[in-house]
Amino acid sequence: MALACAAGPGLLAAGCADPASSPALPTAAEEAATDSVFALLERLDDTALRAAFEGLANHAHTQRARAAQFDADGTLLASSEREVRYDDAGARALRSESSGTFDFGYLRRFASSEEHMEQSALAAAGFPDHILLNDPPYASARNREAWRYAFAPDSILSARPVRVVRITARPGFGVSRSIRQVRLYLDRTSDRLAGLYIERTHAALWFREESAFFLSAASLASGAWVPDRTRFETRVKLLLRPAQQFTSEAEYYDFREMTSVAQGALSAQAPE
Repeated sequence: MALACAAGPGLLAAGCADPASSPALPTAAEEAATDSVFALLERLDDTALRAAFEGLANHAHTQRARAAQFDADGTLLASSEREVRYDDAGARALRSESSGTFDFGYLRRFASSEEHMEQSALAAAGFPDHILLNDPPYASARNREAWRYAFAPDSILSARPVRVVRITARPGFGVSRSIRQVRLYLDRTSDRLAGLYIERTHAALWFREESAFFLSAASLASGAWVPDRTRFETRVKLLLRPAQQFTSEAEYYDFREMTSVAQGALSAQAPE
């Protein structure tokens, strides 16, 4: 029996494939596209994207963060929006507004509060760890039959021209059951990874979770890469409980260099 997955607001696509479906082998045209994509994957460089987030404490910046919770039908239950400036003086809220009451449960690690603004800023540095895998299975030649690989039309991401690689799971392969879709955004001039979108599914006897992650980096006039946007979205269905949907997104702007004293003060407040 096919699985029916309701569509929710935001990034996650409607529907999900039946994991019991028989594997569909790639056509000759798909094999040619896969060869071209793998030529890029073999030399994929994500160091600049990682460094953009890891080095966030080196730059004064403003972060605008939004979070929302929806019920199973997509009705908004709670929302918040906060704008915070991080600079030599520390972290200070510029604007904050909210409505409703959140029930994050174990997803609280993706939320933040005004009482922990410094930790919120530092948490952004670790965001790539959730989606930038050291050895992603979709980039392994032995798994290439488990996904479809194709080039999408070139685009603009964070004010930079990018080429776009689209990777979609084929039904019937166990290795691709948890990573359903990936989009790689490669800087057009250097082919360095400038952005990433990934959809994941995790199912157990007592719950099912469908999540989507996105992040991108921008370039300063100095040539340094810095965070531009992040987004996390999830739908969680626990046994005997109605489904819940959450989104958390942030954008970063108004950058300048941080003094060494301020860098040390902010780093010292990093969570354990």
